[in-house]
Amino acid sequence: MPPLHSSLLQTLKSETRPHHERAERVVRLMEPGLTPAGYRCHLEALYGLYLPLESLLAARLAGRFPELRLPERWKLPLLEVDLRSFGHDEASLARLPRLPYPPPLHGEPEALGALYVLEGATLGGQLLLRHLTRHFEGLPVGGFAFFRAYGEAVGPMWKAFGEALTRACPEPALAPRVVRGAQDTFEAFEAWLREVHADAPSHL
Repeated sequence: MPPLHSSLLQTLKSETRPHHERAERVVRLMEPGLTPAGYRCHLEALYGLYLPLESLLAARLAGRFPELRLPERWKLPLLEVDLRSFGHDEASLARLPRLPYPPPLHGEPEALGALYVLEGATLGGQLLLRHLTRHFEGLPVGGFAFFRAYGEAVGPMWKAFGEALTRACPEPALAPRVVRGAQDTFEAFEAWLREVHADAPSHL
């Protein structure tokens, strides 16, 4: 019998696959013509997404599940580091557009589903990191703090998240709510990036 955390993660993976694939298709960071300006635009979009999302997650989960190690998982400070490399400061960061309608995340299970999406993005971001490092070699685009995230500990942090997820949500009956939170988060991610790309200048 597989470990419980493996079972829940597998359920999440299978039930969110189409949502995940649609969200991936609007990420343009692998395009051969990506410019530093295009990369900056993507970071700004991520900032506008993560700011309200992490605020929601903190409201739903902070202090409730120490095993999730939430303070170590927040990505907004890393995005700020990257954006400051492009000249942003507190005032300009505050002016960046942000996701107007975050996923509802009515309760803890839904918030756990959203956290699954963000942690999965960190894991998958290692492929993007390798590509961006090669693509922008020698160019002043910062140190990729967001994509480096946990450094060499990305794998262990993902494993720890899977185990903590099951301890935080042990009831199988709650799994559909976790899945719904993940699906809603993928959909918000996709819709937000589509909106940002539609508004971006064509040369980006």
